[in-house]
Amino acid sequence: MQEYDINIFLEKLGLTEYEAKTLSALFKLREAEAPEISRTAQVPKTRVYDVLDRLTKKTLIIEIHGRPKRYMAIEPENVFNTLIQEKKTELQTLEQEAGSLKDTIIFDSTNGKHEKVMKIKDKNDFMKILSQQIDSANKSVIGLAPLGKEHGLIKESMKKAAGRNVEIKLISKVNEDTKKLANELNNSGISMRDFDHGMNAYIIDDKKVVLALSDFQLEKPEYHFTIWPENKPMADALKKYFDHTWEQGKQI
Repeated sequence: MQEYDINIFLEKLGLTEYEAKTLSALFKLREAEAPEISRTAQVPKTRVYDVLDRLTKKTLIIEIHGRPKRYMAIEPENVFNTLIQEKKTELQTLEQEAGSLKDTIIFDSTNGKHEKVMKIKDKNDFMKILSQQIDSANKSVIGLAPLGKEHGLIKESMKKAAGRNVEIKLISKVNEDTKKLANELNNSGISMRDFDHGMNAYIIDDKKVVLALSDFQLEKPEYHFTIWPENKPMADALKKYFDHTWEQGKQI
């Protein structure tokens, strides 16, 4: 295998370009001081010490203490096995994450015409899904929702929707902890009113309803919510309550 091929292979195993060049050079030198490694690897002297330190911490090379310090290569087979094992561990972690995320993914096999109940473990995932729903809005988005820091995740979607002339209204209880966020949302094109209504629901284009079934104010191992893509009777009922509450709310 040529030196260039070794560098490419090491990068595929997760090393940076400079790490791959440095390690490949040390395979050739077997043992050397940093300046010689720098010249052979064609890695700048200003960078080579940091690179050697990282490779040492990854147990891919051995640092020999002395004045000056020297660095010794480990057998390539052992290096490759270490890096491959790290890749396997990374893939196992990704598999576990995929398993925990699968219940948060909207996969609509019914062309979006029927309601679905969804389960999530992280409240932020609800806001990410809500953000997707807001992205699909053509005319209006109204919300009866508690205000929390997680609403920062939907600010960009709100801004984009406002840029498409989508009317956006939100009624939330505002206190000292959430006043700054309320002002930020207000400045993002969202009309807001301050009122304690106790709900967590959104109506999109007067027909789609996103409704929390769990209390998102509490810390829970999992949360449930539902999406009704076309439920105009429910949307109309929530809209009447929204309009009534809007009149009672305090303008922000």
